[in-house]
Amino acid sequence: MMLTLSQTFPALATVNPVQHSAREQINAQTLKAASQEIVALAQKQQWHDYRYTFNVFIPSMVATLAPCTSALQVAPSSPLEMALNRMNFDVTCPGNAGWHVSSAVRPDVYVPVVMPTSLIERDTVLTAENLQLKKYNVSGQRNGLIMRIEDAIGLTSKRALQPGKPLTRAELVLPVLVKRDQPVTIVSHMEGITASMPGVALKNGRKGDVIKIRNTSSQRVISGVVDDVGVVTTIAAE
Repeated sequence: MMLTLSQTFPALATVNPVQHSAREQINAQTLKAASQEIVALAQKQQWHDYRYTFNVFIPSMVATLAPCTSALQVAPSSPLEMALNRMNFDVTCPGNAGWHVSSAVRPDVYVPVVMPTSLIERDTVLTAENLQLKKYNVSGQRNGLIMRIEDAIGLTSKRALQPGKPLTRAELVLPVLVKRDQPVTIVSHMEGITASMPGVALKNGRKGDVIKIRNTSSQRVISGVVDDVGVVTTIAAE
């Protein structure tokens, strides 16, 4: 059986509860260690203006333990990458009369994420006007949540996006810059010389895509990399 303790903190909170029993000692040190893990994760992910709530799980058998007369030793037993799902800790009271227990923390971490302000239809290029930052519980969420509006601007929705729901990178793609059967400018670089010529795209392409294009003058089909709207750079000199 586990005892569950819930604590809520703003970012960078200092945790110093009164400690009169082994349970309170374990709780205090577990909260401190969990806070350090979340702060480390926030720095790694570059979160700003975040807050978190902790649910601490402590074995009920600690009621039989005497308070530790030495400083508790707390070591994480789960990787930092799992911190948004569950944090596990080994808590040790050193000495001959010491003891060892395991504690766990399940966090709720609220971080500003990018959401649509209203319904965004499929194949819509996102702008600052249809996006907002709003705090959301990212605990247990899949990777790929977008945290900055500028990271979503200019991308295209792969499907309809609902307001109030966090955007993920999997829902967005780069916009189509070159469309099939439309005229393009073919740019070729060779020995320090840049030349351009008219062509026709043989398929749609997004920035960085390699597509086939037909040189309008020679009718030759060549490969090129999509660079910009209507611009394709040849992979090798024609």
